[in-house]
Amino acid sequence: MNTAPDTGTERATYTWSAGRYPSLAPNLLPAIARLVSACGVDPGNTVLDVGCGTGNAALTARRAGATVTGLDVTRSMLELARDTTQLTDYNDISWVAGDASTLPFPDDAFDVVLSSFGHVFSPAAAEAGREMLRVAQPGGRVAFTAWSPDGLVGALTDVLDDYVGHDDHDPWAHLRWGNPEFVRDHLGDACELTFERRIARFRYVSPEHFWRNFAEEAGPLSPALRALDDPGARSALREDALATLDEWFADNTVRVEYLLARGVVDGTV
Repeated sequence: MNTAPDTGTERATYTWSAGRYPSLAPNLLPAIARLVSACGVDPGNTVLDVGCGTGNAALTARRAGATVTGLDVTRSMLELARDTTQLTDYNDISWVAGDASTLPFPDDAFDVVLSSFGHVFSPAAAEAGREMLRVAQPGGRVAFTAWSPDGLVGALTDVLDDYVGHDDHDPWAHLRWGNPEFVRDHLGDACELTFERRIARFRYVSPEHFWRNFAEEAGPLSPALRALDDPGARSALREDALATLDEWFADNTVRVEYLLARGVVDGTV
């Protein structure tokens, strides 16, 4: 179990580090491989992984021959990333504690800046997106993945909306980054963007198994669920969510749609 965040910013971005996220992370490995490939990471490139979590994207870029820095606001996640890389031959990745919305790097510092379901969860995601562009070199590549509002995460968020109040946050904020038009509005003036719709396939024995791991114990819905105190409402929400999940579950696989966005920086950031 991860330790609690120790700063206000860490508490605000605790979504993915809560509960048992490390057990969920391996499901994202195919999406990470596509993300790194879309960036065209080559030997000798300098790469920044924003919101690096357990370090899988940073390690994938390092295996491609890049010089890699991984940044995360949650120190417990950085500890996990360091522990992971200790099991590999790549112990030269730099791990940095920092906020995605105020990256502690100079302008034009990296050939590639990427984020695997990371910067979109920042409370200041628009600033984080602009920061990713700022630290990328002119002609450099910026890429990220985000859950689609039209996919399963959007459908489950819609269910959650019926039961949980959101006075202190917007549950749809990270999903807006899964909309190409939203990304163009925020980043399109500074880079040439391309998009791919992809499907992440999560292997679980049943919808109930997925719901327990992805929603109740880890993932983007767990903090809101833990705030729901009424046992009757929790039970009703679970039933509605499982009915939704049935539409996306087949052959022990849950299909979760996401957007892969890639940009080439034009140097006017």
